[in-house]
Amino acid sequence: MKIENSFTVGLPPAETWRILLDIPTIAPCMPGAELLSADDERTYRGRVSVKLGPVTVAFQGKAEFVEIDEAAHLARVKASGAELKGRGNAAAEVLFRLAPDVSGTRVDVVTDVNLAGAVAQYGRAQGVIAGVAQVLIDQFAANLRNQLAVSGAATGSGAIPASAAAAPAPPPSLSLVSLIIAYIRSRFGRLSQRS
Repeated sequence: MKIENSFTVGLPPAETWRILLDIPTIAPCMPGAELLSADDERTYRGRVSVKLGPVTVAFQGKAEFVEIDEAAHLARVKASGAELKGRGNAAAEVLFRLAPDVSGTRVDVVTDVNLAGAVAQYGRAQGVIAGVAQVLIDQFAANLRNQLAVSGAATGSGAIPASAAAAPAPPPSLSLVSLIIAYIRSRFGRLSQRS
């Protein structure tokens, strides 16, 4: 299943590029994500937790930068993980491309996701999954903007200080229910704007 998303960052492309490749700094911005370790400067291990009512589903796996094109501001990441209680697994290839934008930088994200096992049943409603992915990207972008604003105020610039990356807060569990509600609200918002 291919999903396309985008978001903007109020920094020039060169600075946005540097920040987005700094995985230990940006990992806490992704809802439900936790960085566990770095095998090297291109390979990371982590966990993503999704709360489904009273049950939390957690995937653990690794992500690796398989292509980094500095000149084009393009990066390709391959990720794979297994659900910790054996309910399935997921694999994804994610392409990030940066482009100048009026407000700073537009980040286009194309994700090709494959689900297997019991979790694959959630992939049947592709439109809902794509909408939930956009809500996730929107939350990530908002968290990243907040982090940049706080670090910019602390340092007098848009740069993220090393102390901000050294002690990330533990990630909250991601609620699928809240994501679906946010997705439905965004769909109704778009429909009401058309009428």
